[in-house]
Amino acid sequence: MKLNRESFLKKSLAFGSLISFTSIQKNLYAFGSEENKKHRENPIAYAESLGYKNPIDQILLTAILAPNSHNSQPWKFKKISDFEFYLFGDEKKQLPEIDPINRQFYHTQGCFLELCHLTADSLMFDTIVKLFPNGKPSPKTFAKLPIAKVTIQPKTKCVHDFLFSGVSQRRMNRSVYTGELLTNEELESLYSFAKPFRSQIQWTNDPIKLSTILPVLENAFAMETNRYVSNELNRKWFRLSETSMIENRDGLTLEANGLSGIKLWFAKKFFVDLSKEVWHSDDSKQAAIGMFSSQVHSAKALVFFISEGKDEETTWIETGRDFMRYTLSCAVKQIAFHTMNQAVEDYPESRVFTKQLKQILQLKPNQEIQLIARLGRSSYRFDSYRRDLKSFLI
Repeated sequence: MKLNRESFLKKSLAFGSLISFTSIQKNLYAFGSEENKKHRENPIAYAESLGYKNPIDQILLTAILAPNSHNSQPWKFKKISDFEFYLFGDEKKQLPEIDPINRQFYHTQGCFLELCHLTADSLMFDTIVKLFPNGKPSPKTFAKLPIAKVTIQPKTKCVHDFLFSGVSQRRMNRSVYTGELLTNEELESLYSFAKPFRSQIQWTNDPIKLSTILPVLENAFAMETNRYVSNELNRKWFRLSETSMIENRDGLTLEANGLSGIKLWFAKKFFVDLSKEVWHSDDSKQAAIGMFSSQVHSAKALVFFISEGKDEETTWIETGRDFMRYTLSCAVKQIAFHTMNQAVEDYPESRVFTKQLKQILQLKPNQEIQLIARLGRSSYRFDSYRRDLKSFLI
């Protein structure tokens, strides 16, 4: 009997009705190369194994593990000396379809800078970060004007930031979360371990408030999936085959979206098709929305990164630095996180949902929601690939 595509995807992928057998999972798909695992598990040792003995190279190789939108890895570096480098934005990795003013692009730069700082700290170096040393770049001048100049110098005091210990376990976890809501104690512990922050952090585990916010996030995702330009962007960045994943070492994957074992194999073999006709079909879009619905409604808490006052590039970078710290705290505390920003992006259709969320959170007119993430519990693990360090150097 021929299965209806929409019905099968909704039931088998979004709601997990297809049974996964551990023994079969291992044979069907290997979760990344040994090199990728080594990079994640101990980036400093991995750098040394590749011949990178200079601390600045070890810092850069570690910092490319920072979270970034669409796994686009939009960074370029120019080393000035063994103690200084310029960070540039990669103009070819902008995502104007969903990020027209480069808010998320700059969040990503902030994540990178904070992980540079924490890696240097672990190697007994302090960092000096000067933003926009030659002026702010425009979307067309990222190749000419650096986003930051980073200088490292030996520490004078043996004081460390222990967030670095979370690097090996930090990953975006888009699986369906299980268990009870996170407790106030757990949420306070996440916050306290990650301090200090530059922006405001708000969270909620209140069932009534969650029941109000989660449908907004779900509807925003549905809007973005049904919006052709943003859905087409996802298609272009999607890496379906293992060969494509390894060759590109970037982009979106089914594995990073929480699929494994039998479900992953069936999806790749029979149902996911990167042709425009199939990708933009109603069946495919409804399957994606159904999968997201199961993810968002499994949230055990939500966290919001909120700025007040100027909403511009420096603020966005500072938000990214805060987010990097928070995700490492999640890793140390073994709490899963997943960013869900479709409701706070900078195009008109998204701003409708931004307004709803600001009203629910009772924010002031000069406050802005920069980032949203769901939190919960999950043992799922997939490490997204990163490109070779040399591809970032200019």
